[in-house]
Amino acid sequence: MNVFIGANGQGKTNLLEAVAMLALSSSPRARREIEVVGPVAQATRIEAEVETGGVVVELAIALSIEGDRAHRVIEVDGARRRAFDLPGHFRVTLFWPDDLGLVKAGPELRRRFLNQMLGRKRVLEQRNSLLKRMASGEGGGDVLEAWNEELVRIGGEVSKARARAVRELQPEAARCHAEIASGELLEIEYLGPPADMAEAVQNSLAEDLRRGATSIGPHRDDLRVMLDGREARAYGSQGQQRTAVVSLKLAEAALVAGRTGERPVLLLDDVLSELDGERRAALLRQVAGAGQVIITSVEAGPFPPNLISSARVWSVVGGEIEACG
Repeated sequence: MNVFIGANGQGKTNLLEAVAMLALSSSPRARREIEVVGPVAQATRIEAEVETGGVVVELAIALSIEGDRAHRVIEVDGARRRAFDLPGHFRVTLFWPDDLGLVKAGPELRRRFLNQMLGRKRVLEQRNSLLKRMASGEGGGDVLEAWNEELVRIGGEVSKARARAVRELQPEAARCHAEIASGELLEIEYLGPPADMAEAVQNSLAEDLRRGATSIGPHRDDLRVMLDGREARAYGSQGQQRTAVVSLKLAEAALVAGRTGERPVLLLDDVLSELDGERRAALLRQVAGAGQVIITSVEAGPFPPNLISSARVWSVVGGEIEACG
């Protein structure tokens, strides 16, 4: 357990972002890499020594500004690598306040949480492009059926994978939530495409042509989050919603550990705010024995003395990190 304490705006979240980047190859929150570097300098570099399964590797990501773009160089043990070579050297499960959108926001974040197969979005993009050409009279109807079949085939694979992930997440998420929230029942339900997706795609063709967009497919799926039988988005308090999201993240970490044999590093940013004392204590008990944990807070008060005494505690002030005690 590593606890980083500091006031708002001192750099705690930047630290978690840096760790996450080394696991994912890109920032989980910045829209453009130039935002990672920021306005202060022309370059930045992240380095870490990572031990996974008894093997130690040195990972590094360097970003340099060239005009209005950032140039990225990735290294593993000093040798240059491509972005897709980086994930897998170690894994992280990340929570930060933006993740509350899993409950509060629309379905896009929930689809992303279910690990949408981004490489297969090309089918959707190609079909949408074809629909727009057909709507403007440029033809293309002779190849539409082929794209419909691909949409049904690949969309079905994506939806089945998501449904399976939800089934695997449900029991562990419910257990975590019940322990943190004094028995409150968390349920998650996958809302996928119609059972007969081929027929639904065919029936929606006229509307798709009118809109120039595909209305049936995995890009419309959602995840319903329920607390004691009521939808968390509409009826949950801030604390309840936060607990639900944290429980989903802890279940994700457990699922990764089950599949890989190793716990991911837990990155928890400002996870304790908006939780009452009982929920804070229960959450900290949940994560205390869960492998390596990096957690941030504006103060040490929420942490039980026994946890603080056994953790590594750091102070973050103005981007500088110092060990406490």
